[in-house]
Amino acid sequence: MKRTIKPFAGLCLVVALAACGKDSAEVSTPASSASSVMQADYVVVQPQPVSNVINLTGTLLPSESAMLSAQSSGLVKEILFREGQYVKKGQELLKLDDRQWVVQRQKLAAQLETAEKDLERRQELLKIKGISQAEVDAAELLVATIQADQAELAVLIDFAVVRAPFSGRMGLRNISPGAYLAAGTSFARLVQTDPLKLEFNVPERYAHQIRVGQEVRFSIAGEDDVFAAKVYATDPAVSESTRSLRIRATVTNQRDALVPGAFTEISLTLGNVPDALLVPTEAVVPVLNDQIVYRISGGKIEEVVVKTGIRLPRLMEVVSGLEAGDTIMVSGLLQAKDGVPVRAGQEIIVNKTEVSKP
Repeated sequence: MKRTIKPFAGLCLVVALAACGKDSAEVSTPASSASSVMQADYVVVQPQPVSNVINLTGTLLPSESAMLSAQSSGLVKEILFREGQYVKKGQELLKLDDRQWVVQRQKLAAQLETAEKDLERRQELLKIKGISQAEVDAAELLVATIQADQAELAVLIDFAVVRAPFSGRMGLRNISPGAYLAAGTSFARLVQTDPLKLEFNVPERYAHQIRVGQEVRFSIAGEDDVFAAKVYATDPAVSESTRSLRIRATVTNQRDALVPGAFTEISLTLGNVPDALLVPTEAVVPVLNDQIVYRISGGKIEEVVVKTGIRLPRLMEVVSGLEAGDTIMVSGLLQAKDGVPVRAGQEIIVNKTEVSKP
């Protein structure tokens, strides 16, 4: 009798193939698992010196500025300055026609001489009781009145000459000789151009870091040079409307390279940190009321809450939460979760001027 074993052989073949398939699957699992681990570029945090610099805008102002006018009215007799001329304090700039006051002064001088002689005569008569005391008193009053009129007239004559209240540069005039100038009407502007004032506003959060004597660096359009100024005064309070503090600094302008009214771009250093820990700005993730970074530790992602400080164009200082030598993720942050395995990709080199790949 013959026994058929083909079915059994077929069954063995199926079992063998299934076993082989199982072994094959078990062998391929580690490879596919390794390829599923996320890869992230990273930075190794190292301490480095950095300055806390904020950029602001400001305006150059003259140290002193005045719209010049006469204190009395009259015809313009002489203009004693040129437009744009540098003048010194006390220098005569303009004269009004004062002839009527000069004539009046001469008249009063003659009246005073007569009144004084009359007073002397009456005083002699009083000694011999030739007149009463009242008549002498009247003569004394007349002398005093004329002297008061002379003093008032001297002021008017002095007002006919306009002098520079401080040293500076004259502006453009709007009056000509022979024109009538009313008292209080301005005829030109005088500006002190050396030194100048630099005025700017600092946001409220930086107000407590401003000190008198602090150096300010600034530039203006059309000039390659960077200029320096020193803070000399601040407003006593923060503006409620702008939430900023107004600052003024003094600027030397001996070369006349700077013009009052010019717009300036300011760099203000608020402090220096010798060992700041800097990370790329994109590595810091805001979460609710906190900020976090993802640290690579032992091949896994570790979520770390940090506090930040100085902000640079592409970098941010971390003041707490990290230590020198920590490895921080800078890519794949949307997929990052605490405890997830991660492989280090390409290292990103960070310094205070740039962020680059080696």
